[in-house]
Amino acid sequence: MTERLFDELSEGILKIDEGLVIVQANRAARAILGEIDSVALPDGLHVQGISKIVDCFISGVRFETDTTYVKDDTTLYLRILVTPPYIVFRNITGERLFENAKMDFVNSIVHEFSTPLAVINGYIQLLIEKQDEIPDDVTQTIERISRSANRLARLVEELGILSNLELQNYRVKRETVNLRELVEEAIGDLESKWKRKKIQIEFSVSQDIYACVDSLLLFRIISNLLSNAVKYSGVGDKIQISSRESEKRIFLSVKDNGIGIKSEELPRIFERFYRASNAKTSGSSGLGLGLSLVKHALNLIDGTIDVRSRYMLGTTVTISLPKRI
Repeated sequence: MTERLFDELSEGILKIDEGLVIVQANRAARAILGEIDSVALPDGLHVQGISKIVDCFISGVRFETDTTYVKDDTTLYLRILVTPPYIVFRNITGERLFENAKMDFVNSIVHEFSTPLAVINGYIQLLIEKQDEIPDDVTQTIERISRSANRLARLVEELGILSNLELQNYRVKRETVNLRELVEEAIGDLESKWKRKKIQIEFSVSQDIYACVDSLLLFRIISNLLSNAVKYSGVGDKIQISSRESEKRIFLSVKDNGIGIKSEELPRIFERFYRASNAKTSGSSGLGLGLSLVKHALNLIDGTIDVRSRYMLGTTVTISLPKRI
């Protein structure tokens, strides 16, 4: 790497010798860490988790982590990549503060909406119980109010779950779960939605497949994936749900022939509040929370997710889960 290019890069770059001494630092690195040439790595890059960074460097293992660096009573958030003989880092303080602000906003919504929604739903139930005394046109209005209130309640619930997952406040309860039973439950839960669009649901999930996971999280994951497939499928389309097994993992796939996702937008689909451009123009509602929730839930139960999509030709989402021990 030429000296000029080395200095022009926006990421901070440190070149480390075999004695764990910083032999070269580019301009971006010096702007954050100061003059650190000929300084030992642990002293020059004094961040949380430095021992893990040093261990990976010595072992020659590529490693990436987010950490904090405190300088002059100012805390910076850094994303560090260990790739011997270099250590590359980027200042992500702005991104992190923005994420924190969004999470504070989410928590405020959950807190402020929960009590009024409970009151609204309580009065709706009272009106439903007295529907024999109410004119038919008013009863229909009450039903529409009830559906809207339930949609809002589900949104607030998802925001609350996502907040707990991101803040790691959720306690995972591992148990042996029959995969087919959860899929059938999710299909039944969404029956009114897929029947309204005359969608065919085909599923080939063995009755003998068991996963060692948190059943509530897995149900939420399956329900979100199926809900997305229904939401972005056309009238009369087909959705296929299938499973397979390897020696240690279980794989569940949800395939639709809907509007798909543009290739350049795929890397962002797990971001909170992100919706693909064609999803916004499809007429379907949503805040872009579903896949973010799915991703966080899978992380907690040692699961993975793979999304394959072709614009306007459909999407296949495959999750993998730990097998029953």
